[in-house]
Amino acid sequence: MMKAKLALSDLLNQLSVAICIVRKDYTIAMANAYFQTRSGLAKEDIVGKNVLTVFPDGASVLKRKIDTAFVIESPSFSSWEQAPHVLPFQSSRQVSGQEDEMFQNLEFIPIHTQDGSLDHVCICVYDLTTQACQQNELTTLSRRLRREQNELKKTLINLKKAQSQLLQSEKMASIGQLSAGIAHEINNPLGFITSNIQTLDDYFRKITEVVKSLEQVIDDTDDEALVAKKRMLMEQSQLAYVLEDVTDLISESLEGSSRVMAIVKNLKEFSHADDSEWAYSDLCQGLDSTLRIINNEIKYTATVEREYDDELPLVYCQPMQLNQVFLNLLVNASQAIKENGVIRVSLQSINDDNVQIKIQDNGTGIPEENLSNIFEPFFTTKPVGHGTGLGLSVSYGIIKEHKGKIEVESEVGVGTTFTVTLPVHKTNEQEAQAVAK
Repeated sequence: MMKAKLALSDLLNQLSVAICIVRKDYTIAMANAYFQTRSGLAKEDIVGKNVLTVFPDGASVLKRKIDTAFVIESPSFSSWEQAPHVLPFQSSRQVSGQEDEMFQNLEFIPIHTQDGSLDHVCICVYDLTTQACQQNELTTLSRRLRREQNELKKTLINLKKAQSQLLQSEKMASIGQLSAGIAHEINNPLGFITSNIQTLDDYFRKITEVVKSLEQVIDDTDDEALVAKKRMLMEQSQLAYVLEDVTDLISESLEGSSRVMAIVKNLKEFSHADDSEWAYSDLCQGLDSTLRIINNEIKYTATVEREYDDELPLVYCQPMQLNQVFLNLLVNASQAIKENGVIRVSLQSINDDNVQIKIQDNGTGIPEENLSNIFEPFFTTKPVGHGTGLGLSVSYGIIKEHKGKIEVESEVGVGTTFTVTLPVHKTNEQEAQAVAK
């Protein structure tokens, strides 16, 4: 019997879990080596002493949990999330050896004797400092990202209000300047927000891999008690839920950043911040290249019919800007068609000085009451998340800059036709601007 007790004592001293046994009068009957080391107290300062006196700061929690274990005759628990530092223990980092205040889970296990009486409670102290710090860091980062995103949302809301006011006074040029400035200001915080989210994603993936590896290492051992403790700790900390929830938070944050980036891009285009060179260009080539780019979106809902005049003049324009117009009109046509539709694209010379592009669809059509608003910034009839309301506004500005015009005809249930008319040659104003440069 003596050998068995010595073997048990030796085993308890080998464990990296702090363990002590207390009597009903709260006197400490035994404390293993790890308990002594983490508390920083010698054995004689612990064993035989009242646990409530030895650890006065945690006395209320200790007394309540010990009493509960004696009364219900089953384990009671204390989680680090509710009471992180019941005992003034230190946690040693594995790599650096730096001592930190230990985040701990406590388990109070009643010990029955052979005759069924209950005289002792075993207190097990589990070091969850690493997990707690990681979870706290993730929580802090998530809150900061949400706060920064809310600030961006407020900025965008203010932007919409400002632009609506300018539209009412028909100051389109001022809108362009405002959009360019705000797009530039948004780009700066958006850059580091997106970078932080991506970095957080990388860190979290590494943390997840480490957690899974630790789980596997524990599961591969023959220590059933350790495996059970691992399972219990995971259930107590709801680790599986936390890992899944953080993954969703990061994904939603990245999606939100992408949507803001798309809005900023459209704002830049709206304000013509990224100017392209003026040159004589083949519009047939521009239309064809745009159709190729958008083919994956169109091919599932519609077929495209093209009708180009045989001999078309080169048009003095900004090719990339006109391609943007074609793209916007084709996307709108595609999205207006539910299935088995037709998009007709025509390009013809109407006289020696002008060409005309028509993009026609047999989609849902635009209600008459909306036709007067479709070129206004941020006006859209699409569901939330499916359009910024800038596409047609940007297109209108580009065509106006080319000294052309864009018109729309539509009938609900029949379809929509956009007609773009452009001058072939330089206008006098464009010639003067070229000379000035």
